[in-house]
Amino acid sequence: MSNIYVGCAIWGYRPWIGTWLPAKTSSSELLQAYSQRLTMVEINATFYAIPDAQTISRWLSETPATFRFCPKVPRSISHSGALQHTQAETKLFCERMRLFEDRLGGIFLQLPPHYGPERSADLAQWLEQWPRDLPLAVEVRHGGWYQAQATEQLDARLRSCGHSRVIIDSRAIYTGSAADPAVQSARRKKPHVPLLRRTTARWALIRFMGHPDLAIDQPLLEEWADWLIVQQAAGMTLYVAMHCPLEEQSPVMCYRLAEVLERRGGFAVLPTVHVPEQLSLL
Repeated sequence: MSNIYVGCAIWGYRPWIGTWLPAKTSSSELLQAYSQRLTMVEINATFYAIPDAQTISRWLSETPATFRFCPKVPRSISHSGALQHTQAETKLFCERMRLFEDRLGGIFLQLPPHYGPERSADLAQWLEQWPRDLPLAVEVRHGGWYQAQATEQLDARLRSCGHSRVIIDSRAIYTGSAADPAVQSARRKKPHVPLLRRTTARWALIRFMGHPDLAIDQPLLEEWADWLIVQQAAGMTLYVAMHCPLEEQSPVMCYRLAEVLERRGGFAVLPTVHVPEQLSLL
């Protein structure tokens, strides 16, 4: 296996049962079944509540040693005004995240769309307080962060703290057809920001937001595969999270990327590289 980890933004998606996951998979077995097929997952649940120690221990016991978790910073920190006023909540969250030990991929701070570069001093102060031993990536959604000067300043700040930048690719959902209601919903929720393949640490989190029409996604996945191969050769650790407006197809995108990486890079990133027959029929 490589140092490229591929997965989805959810593991407890019940419609996968009987198509991608075994037909008799129970709710309590979803994570175990998921982790036997993909190698990482975003934890969106941490956005709503900090998990207790018992929950994290259970997650670890249900997954193989090669599996990685990428938790999202709670909204009580990221979406509650000034970040610097959340020291107690941040400290508790960091304490819990250490329980993942070497199974922790990268934690990511998703800033709200209204949080722009004018608040860079607040972000800088919070980043300085973040423990250096916990990998953190920052996702910015306000358009101002994508202006040249703000981009350079943010990258310099992240690099000085040893943090990473979340790389967002939402091109597919904004260039393909929006006739599908699921795509319309995704366009209302997902950031429409430029793609910046910039790295500021020895690891990166890529969030690919695809289109249900996989023909639109395929050339972009091939483009990403070439970039990932180069980055891996340079010693980067990479986490790739696939998002699709039709969640049934998110695993398909994972397998499609794995197939290209195997073909072009000559290495496997998933236990099963090829799209399972039952998924290819979706």
